[in-house]
Amino acid sequence: MTTVLWRFRDLLAGHRGRLAAGGVLTVVAAGLTLLLPWPLAVVVDAVLGGAGVPDVLEPVTRLVGTGAGLVVVCALGLCLAAAAGAAATYGAERLLAGVGERVLADLRHRLFAHLQALPLRYHDTQRVGDLGNRLTADTSTVQTLLVAVLSVLLPNVTLLVGIIAVTLALDPAFALLSLAVGPVLYVVLVHYRAVIKSWAAIARAAEGRVAAHAVESLGAIRLVKTFAGEARSESRLRTHGHERMSAGLHRVDHAARLPAVVEVLVHGGRAVVLLAGSLQVMAGAMDLGVLLVFLTYNERLYQPVRQLAKLQTTISKGQASADRVCEVLDTAPEVADVPGARPLPPLRGHVELRGVRFGYDPAHPVLHDVSIVARPGETVALAGPTGAGKSTVGGLLLRLHDVQAGAVLLDGHDVRSVTGKSLRDQVSVVPQEPVLLAGTILDNIGYGAPYATREQLIAAGRAAHVDEFAERLPDGWDTVLTERGSTLSGGQRQRIAIARALVRDTPVVVLDEPTSGLDAVSESLVMAGLERLTTGRTVLVVAHRLSTLRSADRIHVLERGRVVQSGTHAELVAASGLFRDMHRLLSESDDGAAASRSIAATVGGPWFPGTERGLPSEHRR
Repeated sequence: MTTVLWRFRDLLAGHRGRLAAGGVLTVVAAGLTLLLPWPLAVVVDAVLGGAGVPDVLEPVTRLVGTGAGLVVVCALGLCLAAAAGAAATYGAERLLAGVGERVLADLRHRLFAHLQALPLRYHDTQRVGDLGNRLTADTSTVQTLLVAVLSVLLPNVTLLVGIIAVTLALDPAFALLSLAVGPVLYVVLVHYRAVIKSWAAIARAAEGRVAAHAVESLGAIRLVKTFAGEARSESRLRTHGHERMSAGLHRVDHAARLPAVVEVLVHGGRAVVLLAGSLQVMAGAMDLGVLLVFLTYNERLYQPVRQLAKLQTTISKGQASADRVCEVLDTAPEVADVPGARPLPPLRGHVELRGVRFGYDPAHPVLHDVSIVARPGETVALAGPTGAGKSTVGGLLLRLHDVQAGAVLLDGHDVRSVTGKSLRDQVSVVPQEPVLLAGTILDNIGYGAPYATREQLIAAGRAAHVDEFAERLPDGWDTVLTERGSTLSGGQRQRIAIARALVRDTPVVVLDEPTSGLDAVSESLVMAGLERLTTGRTVLVVAHRLSTLRSADRIHVLERGRVVQSGTHAELVAASGLFRDMHRLLSESDDGAAASRSIAATVGGPWFPGTERGLPSEHRR
């Protein structure tokens, strides 16, 4: 528990005032609880037993006497102490539990921000469902642990310390006798806590696998249904669920044993106190009222132990969840702004890769000494077989990864020396498989341009031919898309991605095989949008289509991470080598490209920001 509190100390530090106030009220509540047995002791000894009245009560006895009046005073004192203690307990619990709720919100925000800062390589090795489980279920469990520690255990531990101090002051030898069972209880708690925590950790990991498989299967439900994979998917979920259930049952078994063992030990300790105290009272060595105080304190003494036993499952689950949350938080981002990073000034569009070496695993480079230059307004194409490293170049340009050697330069600025936001604000990407989010069509077009007005978003959509299908929908541009835009065709999703890039109006554009897998009609509309997008910009395009390769100002051919050929389309076709072989194969398979390009030329025109179909000039970068 202390480890968890220490790990999240900076989050707790932001609520020092509430923690301090809650701590003060906790001490007040504990002090008032310590007073509760004494009115009973006074009545038993001074009124019923005929013993002397404690010196502290002499002013009271002068007013009310030592009979019924003293009993009434003691009863009123008991009621007032109980009411004041209840109020202090309420205030302390509300403040401390409130801190737990606020820490939960802060922790989720920090974890989400950290997940977004982690490199793509990290996310490629994780399952989305498991990360979502850590962000929601695990953080909630950590919050439950913090609330349990702050609002349940802290008051009880404070009370425990107070009881030990008072009993030692009353009768040190008898106090030590009443505490004799403490070491045994400590050993039992430590043992069961370790066992329950281990099973809780196994259960949380299995729960993460359940969530990950469920998200994966439901996200790919079309694939599951197409290949009749429902039974296999259910079987895998059942397997993960059985692992979770088995670990949960073991945890429940040990969690149920612990309170029973604690109760036996606690009542055994009380029996010892009752026996020894009764013998002393009969021998005249102790007043009956003092024995009642000791018995009351003995009951209160082990209340924290009982609470700890009951909360052991909560604590163990919380510690296991805290470990899973900290595992993410302790993962350092590989790509981050360096100290002193400055914003990238407005670009002209000069792109250069200079002697770049990079590997997702540094021991196995994907790119070897790659040098590429794209001057402002040029279209540079990257060609080559699958796995040659073409798409990796775009990721390096956006600084989604850092090079192991060499440099990526924009207008002479090393991308590692500027802020990531200012870099990505000036580069637009149209991926091979566009990603759409839940929201309207306009929400998706404007995702990268929060400053754009509705009119500007619609203008970009029309320039990318999104209007061809959007204005036929019942809600038009305000049609809410399903998750990932699954109700749209590939060409429709791609046109939204082009409009998203258009409205940003950046000087550099990266196209990652944007027409791959599209039919001729969809390709023609996408190509029309691309022509408008690329006019007047520096374009780096990963291309297989002959139409795209022919229109490029320069082509670089990659093979096994190296640039093996460079030149214009005509130069590369004329020279022997990999490109001519690829060109021959593409010519045989790309017989529909010319027709698509012809259609695109008729339906499309250049996209000129600042004109009637583009963004107003004041929004151009």
